[in-house]
Amino acid sequence: MASVNLPIHVPPDANPEHLLRFLETLAEHPELNVETIADLTGFLASEGLSTRTEVQQTAAQLGLLERADDGFKLTPLGHTLIQLKATIRKDILHFLFYTGWRSEAPNVFLPSWAYRTVCDDYWARQQVELEGTFLDRRVSEIVSQTEQYFRGIGIVDFNEVSFGRKSLTGIKKWLEAVDPPVIEDNTFTRRAFCSPELLLLALGWVVGQEGLPDTDVLLSHETREAICRVCLLEPTAFDRALDWMIPIFPQVIAPGTTAGFYGRFVRLHKLPQLADVVR
Repeated sequence: MASVNLPIHVPPDANPEHLLRFLETLAEHPELNVETIADLTGFLASEGLSTRTEVQQTAAQLGLLERADDGFKLTPLGHTLIQLKATIRKDILHFLFYTGWRSEAPNVFLPSWAYRTVCDDYWARQQVELEGTFLDRRVSEIVSQTEQYFRGIGIVDFNEVSFGRKSLTGIKKWLEAVDPPVIEDNTFTRRAFCSPELLLLALGWVVGQEGLPDTDVLLSHETREAICRVCLLEPTAFDRALDWMIPIFPQVIAPGTTAGFYGRFVRLHKLPQLADVVR
């Protein structure tokens, strides 16, 4: 019987740098009509861009690229991403990659599962050197964790997990792209600040529909930590970042009217979308 892989591999070529150049180039050529992969590959080569299909595949998995009747096009989400300030696009790509895998569709966008799992592990460790035997151990741990989780939810039609050191290299490229950085001198460290755009989207993703609209939502210890994991943020920096963010997006979020022993509250007027952070 042929070996069947669970494809959670994160390809190093499908990194934020290559993705953004690809998306920005498509946005600069709205008249472009490429109906086949060969046409798209030829166009990318003529522009000096990566022709690796992993880049195009990841863009589609992130919801940024679609194949329409008139060829490959940016989706509305892709156009919105390009409207963001250039300085935060890579952080928003990180958010889209981190949140892309969904438990209700567990076979879809599996590299996002691996990315989120590794990000959460690095964040939990607070600071870790990304080299040597640690990486080898991490590969084994991720493979074991993946097998246990997916078989536990009833996905058993695989006998191998597609993940290795090259996958960790791919994840590292994504983490190296965020700003402020979390990787310096080959060491991951939680950061002391993140963009208000990322924080708003992360808060909305963690809280979900809770309290909508205009009901106070408690930012419990668990909720704060979940948001910080998405943002790769040091928890002690959370309140300062939140105080900075709330006045920037008054159409989406406001301070809560409740105060008390249990912690801080906020109010969401709506669930934040990418279009809400364009400014």
